[in-house]
Amino acid sequence: MPLNSMDRRSVLRTALGAAGAAAAVTVLGAGPAAAHGRRPQLPKVEGLVGDRWASEFWYEYDEMSYYTPSDGMKAAVAAITAPFGGFTKSYDAWLATRQGGRYPRSWMELIQPNKAHFELLSREQKKVYDKWYGHDPKGLVFAFQEFGQGTLFDPRRPAGNKVHMMNYTPPEATHAYHRWHAYLQSFQLLGIDRRFWGHINRLAGAAWELQSIAKPVNDANDNKHLPRHVVRHVTDKWLCRSDEKVTKAFDVWPYPVDLGK
Repeated sequence: MPLNSMDRRSVLRTALGAAGAAAAVTVLGAGPAAAHGRRPQLPKVEGLVGDRWASEFWYEYDEMSYYTPSDGMKAAVAAITAPFGGFTKSYDAWLATRQGGRYPRSWMELIQPNKAHFELLSREQKKVYDKWYGHDPKGLVFAFQEFGQGTLFDPRRPAGNKVHMMNYTPPEATHAYHRWHAYLQSFQLLGIDRRFWGHINRLAGAAWELQSIAKPVNDANDNKHLPRHVVRHVTDKWLCRSDEKVTKAFDVWPYPVDLGK
């Protein structure tokens, strides 16, 4: 979601399905073949590295949410972030309510007045997810796994953002997954496609842990895949978690307490 004045992908990624269905998908194993199926050929992009379909999905998502957002998206983000003290303070505001002893009531007090804006963000993002993975839950899981590992190099993007991954400025670890979680949790608490956003919350957690293990490099066209058993284990672990356990996991920064376990 982050728009032009904000972190590239710090918030609001979508997915589909229920946690139980997603867990069943990953037990079977997601991969490039599952991510494609019978789909039209995409134009070749010279220099692109990684799965073509997943790259195009993240490319279009960035266009919608960051590079060329609509006026409606800009207005919604501005309204939503104002009570937090600005976009970069989103996670700080969320964490303060978690530590204040009144969560989720205290967080709801911040977000409820802007429910209509959250609904707009949900609708706009779901258009992209429905287009690319609306009938392909395995492919959606795979796209998030590749995102977390940083294996999608896209030369169409500017320097510093050429890999479809959660961006960061070394040596500081990224806060972006945690800001993302605050918004995903908001969708759920507001009753906006609760199961849909619950699933993306789990996929976001899996991507966070995979990136924490893989430590991909910005703009590198040769970031390596983790062993498949590691990717499968991390994904299944997150997709089997309850909403409460997912939320508790994001109380910790910069890495999951059970990293790789």
